[in-house]
Amino acid sequence: MGVLLVALAVAPRPAAADDVPTPEEYAEHVGGDAHVLPPGELKLDGRSQVCGQRPTVIDSQLDDYGAAYPGFLILNPRLLSKVSTPVKLWIFAHECGHQFRGPDEETADCFAVQRGRRQGWLDEAGLEEICSFISPSKGDSMHFAGSHRCAYMRQCFADPSIR
Repeated sequence: MGVLLVALAVAPRPAAADDVPTPEEYAEHVGGDAHVLPPGELKLDGRSQVCGQRPTVIDSQLDDYGAAYPGFLILNPRLLSKVSTPVKLWIFAHECGHQFRGPDEETADCFAVQRGRRQGWLDEAGLEEICSFISPSKGDSMHFAGSHRCAYMRQCFADPSIR
């Protein structure tokens, strides 16, 4: 896997809520093969993915594995094809976490691993795959370094209150 590391950032948001595009407007604006999948129609490695009633835009030109706009998720299938199933599912769940918990990256990370544990698709081995995937990340203005994120996700995953 080259040096493509997960940034998993909330896509830049316009200043006014009226400026937020619909999923269809986003897909039309970026062009190419971008298209909208209604809620519940996305499958990652044969597993149906749902983020409430939010649709997913499939955009192979997105400069990251995934992103979130208010009301919809964006995934890059070209990049996702290069990672394991637990990493794909975590990326989707992370972006979904932004929909329900807001822009904080640690909160979205925690949401994703706890969702995976609850839904049964994430075990300790899968968490280690995720950590291997993000650990090389140096961090940026929105993200802690991958090793820090991994340590926090291990705590979230181990939380005994998660059922």
